[in-house]
Amino acid sequence: MAFYGAYAMVNLMMISYAMPILRGRAANSNKSQVLEMWSFWLMTTAIVFITLFLTAAGILQVWLQRVSDTPLPFMVAQDKISLFYWMREWAGVVFLIGLILYIVSFFAGGDEEKAA
Repeated sequence: MAFYGAYAMVNLMMISYAMPILRGRAANSNKSQVLEMWSFWLMTTAIVFITLFLTAAGILQVWLQRVSDTPLPFMVAQDKISLFYWMREWAGVVFLIGLILYIVSFFAGGDEEKAA
């Protein structure tokens, strides 16, 4: 999450600022900005859930392999925590949808003004 917040978001902000200028516009259209807001919230929420699911999987894995009275082998523990990996997969799909919306926002037409 720290990497996403510190580096990925800075890069997304710079691209969001520069892309309209590079495409000859003063600013993005309202439609484009709405798409970018949706993409931001989808990606940010997905990253939070990915982090939570992997944290929960790690805690459960440590419990199953190290702390319990009958420690399980690695692959047996992996089978027991596979639900967390599937939940992470779905959060990744939500992130991908947000990323696609972000890219689509560059090409969304509307009532933009031309740069001088």
